[in-house]
Amino acid sequence: MFRTARQPLGTFALLLLLAPSIAGCMTTRQAPFSDDVVGLNRITGVTTRSGREIRFRLPGASIVNDTMYAVGSGGEVSLPTDSIGRLSTRRISAVRTAGLVAALAILGIAIAGATSFASGFHISAAPCC
Repeated sequence: MFRTARQPLGTFALLLLLAPSIAGCMTTRQAPFSDDVVGLNRITGVTTRSGREIRFRLPGASIVNDTMYAVGSGGEVSLPTDSIGRLSTRRISAVRTAGLVAALAILGIAIAGATSFASGFHISAAPCC
């Protein structure tokens, strides 16, 4: 029914392609909320002054008449702006992504080397006559 991967390089290439989408490559930044907020379209959550964290299902929010509107896990979220303490945004971390890709490359090379030596494949400098 299921086939095991016989070519570790193919599996490694797939992991390398999926690496930037792994949640470990993301970083969350928090900033204090102020009335003159710029960039509401990137907000991914808020922390209220009482300490409750609210995550948005979709990034972005709008403020109308001192009320913030966004889409949360249970539907539309509306919060009075005076109850908001901090704003959260998530971004891809270039450093973490590069580190993960490098670690996967080293792991892939180690697996490929181990399987090639285990199967008796050796690279020789000169052909044997």
